[in-house]
Amino acid sequence: AVVSTQSTGRVSEDLKWKKHICRIAESGRRKAAWVFSVFETREVQTMLTLYKSLVRSLLEYCCPLWNPSKIGDIQTLEAVQRTFTGKIDGLKGVDYSSRLKRLDLMSLQRRR
Repeated sequence: AVVSTQSTGRVSEDLKWKKHICRIAESGRRKAAWVFSVFETREVQTMLTLYKSLVRSLLEYCCPLWNPSKIGDIQTLEAVQRTFTGKIDGLKGVDYSSRLKRLDLMSLQRRR
């Protein structure tokens, strides 16, 4: 069973946030897919603005409350940013850490 914590999220009866983190990651993936389907440009500045305002905000909402400590949960969230940044012009085929440096972004784990 899942216990609701009002608008902040869901925690299971064993007090784990895995279901909530999976739900947030799925929401971020859906929003990223929407961005790529609606906007033709893959220009760096446009994509960064859209990512930070529409996708990353979903992935970080109330994160001090549910801050993941398990590697699998961290990777689930990080995969959303990894996928998004890999589709930006000039960054296809560039490894993740290099993409973050070029875009002047931090990993989601480091931001938390």
